[in-house]
Amino acid sequence: MFLASAWFVRPGSGIDCGRLAPLTVLATVAAFLMALCFRQMAQHKERPRRWFLVMCLVIAAATLFTNFRYVRRYRGVCDSLQQMQRGK
Repeated sequence: MFLASAWFVRPGSGIDCGRLAPLTVLATVAAFLMALCFRQMAQHKERPRRWFLVMCLVIAAATLFTNFRYVRRYRGVCDSLQQMQRGK
């Protein structure tokens, strides 16, 4: 999930509005994985498993944060481009 997100967020020659939908889906999956990690932390009390879950939680949170920022930054630009195309 993190690698797919990094692939879509990588810098390019311009803004690709087609990347916003997959990033939104990846952000939703990251939020779901975060919820699963929290649920599993309540069930597993062993220290090694908890550290593994914490690392998964950190990766999912970083993915969610990065995707949200990217989509939020370019959503307005892409929406205005679509409106201009419809107006012509």
